[in-house]
Amino acid sequence: MTMMTMMAWWVLLVFVGALLALARWQNKADHIFGLVLMMLYLPGAISSEALLASAANNGLITLVLLICTAFVLEKTLLLQRAAAWMLTLDFERCWWRVVLSSIVSSALLNNTAIVSILLGPLRSITHHPARRLILPMTYAVSMGGMLTLVGTSTNLIVNSMMIEAGLPGFHLMDFFPVGVCVAIVGIIWLWWRRDQLPATPLSTESVEHYLVEGRIQSDSPLIGKTIAQAGLRHLQRLFLVEIVRSGEKICPVPPHAQLVVDDRLLFLGDPASIGLLARFKGLASYAQRQGLNADELTEVLILPDSPLCGLRLKESDFRAKFDAAVVAIRRNGEALSGVIGEQILCGGDFLVLATGKDFLGRANLTKNFMIIRGAKPAATIKPLTEWLMIGGFLLAITLSALGWVSLFKSMVCYLSILLLSGTFTLNELRRRFPLGLWLIVMSALALAKAMETSGLMGVVTYLVKVHLEGASPHWALVGMLVATWMVTEIITNNATAAMMLPLALALAQGLGVSPLPFAMAVAFGASCSFVNPYAYQTNLMALNAGEYRLVDFLRLGLPLALLYLAVVAAFVPLFFPFLPG
Repeated sequence: MTMMTMMAWWVLLVFVGALLALARWQNKADHIFGLVLMMLYLPGAISSEALLASAANNGLITLVLLICTAFVLEKTLLLQRAAAWMLTLDFERCWWRVVLSSIVSSALLNNTAIVSILLGPLRSITHHPARRLILPMTYAVSMGGMLTLVGTSTNLIVNSMMIEAGLPGFHLMDFFPVGVCVAIVGIIWLWWRRDQLPATPLSTESVEHYLVEGRIQSDSPLIGKTIAQAGLRHLQRLFLVEIVRSGEKICPVPPHAQLVVDDRLLFLGDPASIGLLARFKGLASYAQRQGLNADELTEVLILPDSPLCGLRLKESDFRAKFDAAVVAIRRNGEALSGVIGEQILCGGDFLVLATGKDFLGRANLTKNFMIIRGAKPAATIKPLTEWLMIGGFLLAITLSALGWVSLFKSMVCYLSILLLSGTFTLNELRRRFPLGLWLIVMSALALAKAMETSGLMGVVTYLVKVHLEGASPHWALVGMLVATWMVTEIITNNATAAMMLPLALALAQGLGVSPLPFAMAVAFGASCSFVNPYAYQTNLMALNAGEYRLVDFLRLGLPLALLYLAVVAAFVPLFFPFLPG
């Protein structure tokens, strides 16, 4: 065995450091991978040619094209129509329609978009226990994404790295045999244990916990009046809970408290009732002080990997970044206190925004928010155009599945038609471009190349040969699958796939078996995020919308994860043999 070189030690240090950093700072994956890229490139662990090849990798560009073009389907009413069809009066029929529709749609569409669109109708349902529908729907979407190559970005990342390693990539339906077995077992478990989820109704007013702020201005006639005299005690759907005066909090607020200049009045209630505060001259909302009127309100969810997470609102440069100002803020499971500008933003926070004319045109919206309701695209899509958009996407996927045209070529042609017809604009393409994901995958490809050229991959392969000689490839596969699942419950699924695939390929090479079953183990293991509600953004959205507790995820998600892993371990070797004939 050749001793490890200094460069191999350096690449190993970078790899381990990246894993630890991702576990510590889940929402900073793009920053961490950007640093990894720099730490590999500067000392020469990867050449300029290899770096450029990673950036222009065929599989990576295909991934970017799919994410961009799939956006047009999210603009249609396809999922909204499906949601209306799902909600029947019979609970059993409703449950099956929700779960099966979620699985089928997520085989082609973005998981987050599906969950976002379905959450509203499921939350508002009154004749069924919504909590017994929301979490199963979320799990079904995750399992449905494993039916096809394009069902989740994790599969495409694995495919990109396989191609970069000089191995044959996956075809569109290669994931289907194992994925459908996983889905069948998963559905049976979710149906059998559906009564395990709470049946208590959700809050009738999801906005009861929103924090709304108004400030007494210097010209306000309210100055010197008591709370009772000013008429601020019994506002409809707004309750005065706190006054912040010169950094001091007055809570609870007595009716005889007199108002002074610069008092910050904190209300809990419905942000749609913000117009009630406009009746009081000199009582300005936080949005008004930022130069925006609350005529058009938009509700958004902060994504877990948003750069806003961990920042104070007043320090986030919110107005300049998004042409919007915060009217109200809500955080499930926590009672907020203090002025809005001092709130530290977190992934999963709901914000109600007063938006300017340029809000929908900002390129950074999709990197920070999931729009729940309020903002609508300026143009209305005609029915004929809508069906052409849907049909064109399905045609492109079908041609690729039949092997007549490569997925890359079909997506290039489809995107070109969308741009030429004006259905998809360059501004929308700029907004939708997944720059963070592109950086993560490019850096992961560069790291895998550095592991190979530095000799680190060869050392790992040798150690596997020495220590696992005669070991069962099946048990090695189980170990790889479980290790990937444990990592994905700590860091994001895309980062997990990017970090674990090089190890899986080295393990297969050391055992002298086909790399395909181990690549499959990484793909399926990285998408097995059912236990930690904070590990995947659709889980976080379900946690907030369904008002679940962590124990709900443990009771339903942990057995589901173990069943999922058992099915994958049993069926992957059947469809992807270790020693292909």
